[in-house]
Amino acid sequence: MSTLIIGANGGVGQYLVKQLKERGESFTAGVRKESQVEALASEGVDAILIDVEADDIDTLTQKINGFDKVVFSVGSGGSTGADKTISVDLDGAIKTIKASETNNVKQYVMVSTYDSRRLAFDASGDLKPYTIAKHYADEYLKQADVNYTIVHPGGLTDEAATDKIEVGAFFEGRGTIPREDVASVIREVLNSDNLLNSEFQIVSGDISISDALTKFNQ
Repeated sequence: MSTLIIGANGGVGQYLVKQLKERGESFTAGVRKESQVEALASEGVDAILIDVEADDIDTLTQKINGFDKVVFSVGSGGSTGADKTISVDLDGAIKTIKASETNNVKQYVMVSTYDSRRLAFDASGDLKPYTIAKHYADEYLKQADVNYTIVHPGGLTDEAATDKIEVGAFFEGRGTIPREDVASVIREVLNSDNLLNSEFQIVSGDISISDALTKFNQ
């Protein structure tokens, strides 16, 4: 199985690249800059240029061709304007979903946002456009002709990994989780067929990642 990580240079993506590389798993890092491709190549990592905003569907279809699984770990968050958020987090995601359908990708893993399933009116402040865009991208994915897994992480931190989480279909409260632990969850998802066509929230907890995901799936 070969996996394409779109957004491999992001906060979660970098950890996922490191973990898959350490385990000798087959993957390619998708990044937006030639300098990033060169840096990854110098570390022995296969990498290609992918710009979900600039690339059209035909281009993305060509780039995704040959991959069994796709991880979409791209997010503008609240740091860009609404127009950029729509272009990247909604249109960019949908283009890669369409390209994945054409290529009969076996699994599309969406790294979403914690609040995307709530009504858009619950979003507020700078994150409102991002939350709305993620919501509709997730909804589009669930209707697409591709197996999916949607991961909704809590507030992302740069703290050291704990390798322990809490998993739930929907939490009433909020929580946080280290980016490295999110990457570990994605790695587990990629190596299991038991979480296909499912979505769940993750925050830091007291149960090992593997056990928590297994328990959730029961």
